[in-house]
Amino acid sequence: MRKMVLGLALASTVMASPAFARDDSWYVELDAGSMILEDVENLRGSNQQGVLNTKTGFDAGGIVGYDFGGFRLESEVSFRRAEEDSYDTGTRVVPDGGLGGGAEALSFMVNGLLDFGPDDGLQGFVGGGVGVSRAKVAVIYNDTARNIVDSDTGFAWQALAGVRAPLSDSIDVGLKYRFFNQNHIDLVTNAGANART
Repeated sequence: MRKMVLGLALASTVMASPAFARDDSWYVELDAGSMILEDVENLRGSNQQGVLNTKTGFDAGGIVGYDFGGFRLESEVSFRRAEEDSYDTGTRVVPDGGLGGGAEALSFMVNGLLDFGPDDGLQGFVGGGVGVSRAKVAVIYNDTARNIVDSDTGFAWQALAGVRAPLSDSIDVGLKYRFFNQNHIDLVTNAGANART
């Protein structure tokens, strides 16, 4: 079988990915695509106030994996970032023009994937992964005390699904959907207030 194969609270990502692999062998994969980040909430530390809305961002990464036949095991490093679009303080909305910042995450994951479909045609895959992620959130506007530029490292998980097709005996191209989550990102504002998103 050829291989492949492809928020910060939460992220959904569509990926285009070339890769190199065969049954019972190692492979390398490169991914790049767009990301939609869910609103980052509770940045003021209470009552879910302080909501950062972002523009469509990007997601890129690399994978080294082993193909066992119908199952693949991967180690993955990926980075994703989305720029600020607006920030709802709870009393007013700060537009992009008066705002700086965004959200990003660097993750290290171990993935397991199940493959299905013919070796010489369109194939599909589903799976998931667990690992660790370092998320950074920045909200910079004219209320200096409530600005945030902080990061947190924690457990992360993701769900993966996609399709791929061979371009040659050793190269496939595909599309991947990723739902990525880092649990409980704990941040501190410039004034020292704790915020968990």
